[in-house]
Amino acid sequence: MPKTTTVEKIPADEQTRPATGKRGSSRKKNSKAARRALRVAYRTRRGMAPLYATALQAAAGTVLAQPNDGWKTALAATAAGAVTTVAWGRWNARIGKKRLRKRLPSRADFLAAASAVTTGGGLVTAMAATGGLQPGSSPYPGLVAAWGLGHGIYWWRRDRKTAAPAPALSKQLQDWQDNVAGSDGPLPGSKLVDVVTTDYGWTAVIVLKSGTWKKAVSATGDIAGALDLPEEMVQIEKAAGQSARRAIIAVFDRNPLQDGTTYPGPRILNTQTGQAEVGIFYDGKPARYAFWKPSGPVHTVVYGATDGGKSRFLDMLLGTERHNGIVSIVCDPQGGQSLPRWREAVDWYEDTAQGGLAQLYAIRNVMYERSARYSLMEWIDHKGRRLRGRDHFVVGDPDPLISVTIDEAHRVLALPGAVALVLEIVLMARKCGIKLRLVFQGPKANMFGAGPESTDIREQLQSGNTVMFRTASALTDSIGLPGWDVNPSQLPMYWPDGTSTAGLGYIKGPDNRQAQFRAHFDRDPAHWATTGTTPTMETSAAAAAGKAYAERFERLAARLRGETVPLPDDAFTGGATETARLAPSTDPIAQAAAAIAAEAPAGTDEKILNFLVERGRPVGRMTIAQETGLTVSAVKNALTRLKHKGQAVAVDRGIWSHPDHADIPADIAEAA
Repeated sequence: MPKTTTVEKIPADEQTRPATGKRGSSRKKNSKAARRALRVAYRTRRGMAPLYATALQAAAGTVLAQPNDGWKTALAATAAGAVTTVAWGRWNARIGKKRLRKRLPSRADFLAAASAVTTGGGLVTAMAATGGLQPGSSPYPGLVAAWGLGHGIYWWRRDRKTAAPAPALSKQLQDWQDNVAGSDGPLPGSKLVDVVTTDYGWTAVIVLKSGTWKKAVSATGDIAGALDLPEEMVQIEKAAGQSARRAIIAVFDRNPLQDGTTYPGPRILNTQTGQAEVGIFYDGKPARYAFWKPSGPVHTVVYGATDGGKSRFLDMLLGTERHNGIVSIVCDPQGGQSLPRWREAVDWYEDTAQGGLAQLYAIRNVMYERSARYSLMEWIDHKGRRLRGRDHFVVGDPDPLISVTIDEAHRVLALPGAVALVLEIVLMARKCGIKLRLVFQGPKANMFGAGPESTDIREQLQSGNTVMFRTASALTDSIGLPGWDVNPSQLPMYWPDGTSTAGLGYIKGPDNRQAQFRAHFDRDPAHWATTGTTPTMETSAAAAAGKAYAERFERLAARLRGETVPLPDDAFTGGATETARLAPSTDPIAQAAAAIAAEAPAGTDEKILNFLVERGRPVGRMTIAQETGLTVSAVKNALTRLKHKGQAVAVDRGIWSHPDHADIPADIAEAA
C-alpha cells in the first residue's frame, strides 16, 4: 500500500516575505556597529592619525609584497612623498597671506613630516622587497610599532589641546581697576586703554563711563591720591581728535621737563607760518608760539611770579625777533634790570614807565600812519588782480612787523590815560603790523589799570598767545586761562633735586594743549643781542613816531653817563601841549599827554634858571619845586641840564645855585 505524505501549504504572501531569525538580526547589528565605528574613527581621526598611519603602513607593505616588483611602487611612492613634503615646506615659508599658510609652519614640524615620510616609505619598500610584514621572527612588526610610537609621541605632544592662560592685567590696569574705577573711586566705571610705558613712566587713554574729559581733568588730585602718587606726578589733558569721553593721562616716575632744553637759536621761527617752537610739552612734542597769522600779528600776554621764567622767555623771543627782521620796541620800567642785554640791541628801549607811555604814543602815531598808507595801497591778490586798499598785514611787504614788549606792564597802565591808549592799540594795531606783548606778575584786574577798559584789554590779549608760568594765587588761575582746568599756582618752585622750575607753565597758542610745557632756556642772551643787525622801522613810521623816537639814542647815551634826560616836549602827536589844547578835557589820551608834559613843560629850564638868579643864594630842590609849581622830577632833570650848560652848580647834596652865587652860604633850613 503506497505511503502518503501530508505537505502543509504556505500562503502566497508569506512565500515572498524575507526569513526572520538569528541570521538576519546579526547582519543588521553588524552593519550598525560598523557605521558607528567609522563615525568614531572619523571623529578621532586627528588624535588617532599615528595609529592609522602605522596600520596603513603595515597593510601597504603586505599588499606590495605580493607582486615581484611591488618594491618599485613603494620606492616611487616614497620618493614622490619626499619631494611633495620638501615643496610644501618651501611654499609654506614664503607665502605672504596668512590665511593661505599651511598647518605646519615651524621648522620642527617640517623636519618631523620629512622624517615620517622617508622612514615610513623606507619600511614599506623593505617589506615589499622581502615578503611583507611576516609576523614571528621578522623584525618588521617591531620596526613598524617603533615607527608609529616615535612619530606618534611627537604628534600627540604637538596636537595636545591646553587651555590658554587668561592674560594677566598690567600693574597700571589693575591699580586703575581697583582704586579709581571702583564704585567708590574718583571715576567709577572708567577704564584705561592704549597703555604705553615710557622712559618717564606711562601714558594711557582714559575712557569715561559718563561725562566728558573735563571730569577726568578736575579729578586729577583725587586720581593721584587713589594711585598713591604725588599730585604733580599725574597729568591729564583732553584727547585731541577723539571722543569727548576720552582723556589722556600721563604718570611720571620723574618729570620729563626737569632736564629742560636749551634755546637752539632764532631758527625756531618758521617764517612761512609765523610760529616758533618755544619749548616742549611733557611728551617731548614742541610747544609753539605765534608771532603772526595770515590775518596779522598776534598779541601776547605773559604771566608769572618772581623766578617763574618770564625774563628768560622774553630773552628768547627778543633774540628770535632780532635775527628774523622783526622790529623790537622794549620798555623795562625796572630801570632796565629785567632785560639789560637788550638796552642797545633793539630799535627803541626805555627803562621808565613814562618812557613806556611815550613809546605807546609813538606806536599809536605809527599805527595811524600805516593805516592811512595801507588803505590806499595797490597790491596784487592771489588771482593776479590789482586791487587798491589792503585790509590785512603781510610781514615784510612792504614794512616789517613791529613788536612792542612792556615788562611790568602794570606800572605803565597805572599812568593816567594809559588804559585807553593801550585798548586803542590792541583793537586796531594788528592790521597795521603791530603786536603788543604785555608782561604781568598775575592776571588780577588791578594789573590792567583802573576802569572798564582794563577788562577789555585783558580779553583781547588773552585771545592771542597766553603764556602762564607759576603764579602766586590760586584765585587767579581760571582768570588767566579761562575755560582751562589747570592750576599754574600749584606748579612747584623747585624740582626734587632742589633746582629751579623756572620756565615751567602752560601756553595757549597754536597747539591749545592743556598740558605742562617748559620754555627753552636761553643760556647766552648776550650772544644773540650782540650778533646780527638791529631791525628798524621804515622811514615814514620813524617820522610819525616823532622826536621821542628820533632822540632815543641821545637819551640812552646820557643815561649810560649817569645823567637823567627827560623826554622831549613834543614827544607826542604835535607836541604834548598842542595835543592837550586841541583834545577835549575828558579825552584820556589828552590827559595822559598832559601828565607826561607836566614832567617837563616848555620853558622849564628858563623858569628854574630865573628862579636861581632871583634867589641869590643856594636853594634846595624841594623849595624850587614848591615855589615854581613843578614836580620834583622835572626840577631834578632841569637842574641836570642847566649844570651841563654851566648855568647851575650843585653846592651840596640836593642844594643848587647859580654859578655866581655858589660861594654864598645857603640858608640854615636849606642846609638842614
